This record gives sequence, structure tokens and C-alpha cells, in this order.
Amino acid sequence: MPATANPAAANERLDPQEMVVLHRVFRREIPLLAALIEAAAPSDRRRTAVLADHLDLILGALDEHHEGEDHLLWPKLRERAAPDDNIVARMADQHEAIAGALATATELLHRWRTRADHDTALRLAEALRALDRHAAAHMDDEEEHLLPLMADHITPREWTEVGERGRRSVPKAKLLIFLGAILEDATAQERRLFLSQMPAPARLLWRTLGTRLYDRTTTRVRRNDTAIPQV
Repeated sequence: MPATANPAAANERLDPQEMVVLHRVFRREIPLLAALIEAAAPSDRRRTAVLADHLDLILGALDEHHEGEDHLLWPKLRERAAPDDNIVARMADQHEAIAGALATATELLHRWRTRADHDTALRLAEALRALDRHAAAHMDDEEEHLLPLMADHITPREWTEVGERGRRSVPKAKLLIFLGAILEDATAQERRLFLSQMPAPARLLWRTLGTRLYDRTTTRVRRNDTAIPQV
């Protein structure tokens, strides 16, 4: 195989487990928020604002994650993994279905934030469950069939570009919260990997401020005392 066809072979091999860890955020938060929104008291503006803000963060991150794949991963994989191009094409088709479900959920979210009525809450919850079905099926397929192609044909540097694009899309005030969402279900080894890629000042900020901020956020959103794993 020509060297240009498999650039990952000439560099440190990509470990696509990071994508699995990121997927856990969407697998957990979307169905959880559907249930919380459905249970929210009508006309409770404060509760609506809390849930709407958190859902806006999650939906925005999902949208940007797929935009990053569309622009930075799929073209490279189509070129380098030509015999398996049908897998990449299937991923792109699934993104279109997810984009439609995401657009519906986003529109209903804006409507619910304004009205805080029960009917819109129910419709939003159902839209989120539809989005979850599309996204979960896609992530299952992606983790089983696409990640091996990424390991063979995408370099760590190229994958880092996708992550950096995603981080730039998250409002600065929400970065520690989204980091907490990533780390919540991560193993100790996965947490060490994510934190090792952050500058030392950012790691210190997470340990001194981020864990408490994320703890308060999950308590406010879920109305429980979820403990955040310490690193």
C-alpha cells in the first residue's frame, strides 16, 4: 500500500477510544434530559431555563461533533479507505437523518424556552427520544465499523483537529461543564488520558474549580447529589 494511502502507519497510531468516551455524553444526556423535560412543571420558568441551557449545550456539541466529522474526517477516509467507502457513505447518510431530528428538537427547545408549557415539553421530549434513537444507532455502527478505519487511516494530529474544532464551538463559560460531562462516565485511565492532553493550568482549573462547578450543574439539572469522580 502506498505511504500516502495509510498516513497513520507512518506516525503514532490513533486510539479512537476518545470518540467512544465522547459518545457516552450524548448517550447519557439526551434521554436523561427528555425525561427531565417531560417531568418539568408547566410555567416553571426557572426550571425551564436550567434544562434548556443544558440541552442547548448538548445539542450544540452533537451538531458540531458531526460537522467536524463531515468536514475533517469523511473526505480523508473516502480518499484513503476507498475499498470501505460504503461504510463512510453510510455514516454520512446517518448524519443527515440525525441532522433532521436535531433540527426538530432544536426548534422545539426554543419554543419551550419561550412558553414553558406542558404540550411543548411533551413534544420536545418525544423529539429528543427520536434523536436518541437515530444517534444511538449511528454511534453503535460507527464504533463497530468506522473506528477501525480511523485507526488505520487517520493520524492523531488529524483527530486532534476535530477535537479542537469542537472545543472552539463550546462557549468558554461552558467548557468545564462539558469536560465534566465527558469525564463523568470515563474510566480512570480515560480520565488520565483526557487530562494529560490539557495544558497544566487547565488541569489545575479543572481540579480546583471544574469538579465543583460540574457537581453543582448536575445537581441543579438532575436535582440529585451525583458525585463527580476526582482525578
